[in-house]
Amino acid sequence: MDKKNKKFNVWILIVSIVLVICIPFINGSRENFNVNEGKEDILIGIYGFPFDWLHLYTNNGFSFLGIGFIGNIIFFYCVIKILIWIYKKIFG
Repeated sequence: MDKKNKKFNVWILIVSIVLVICIPFINGSRENFNVNEGKEDILIGIYGFPFDWLHLYTNNGFSFLGIGFIGNIIFFYCVIKILIWIYKKIFG
């Protein structure tokens, strides 16, 4: 792998991380619904697309779910790589 390709992959990784952090806050939060008891009052919102990675609670606390965060980074990295590959096939 040459230097140019490594830098390109690092930029895709950086864009993926920025997307993982920004998209959920632009999109808004999802509310948590418990099937047995209805809506849970302790959760304000759940953030993350497609995997949850941040839960906000009413007591100003939060939970950071690392596996969801990493899963989202991998998801967006792969999607960006596939979109670039398709773009190159069509226009390049």
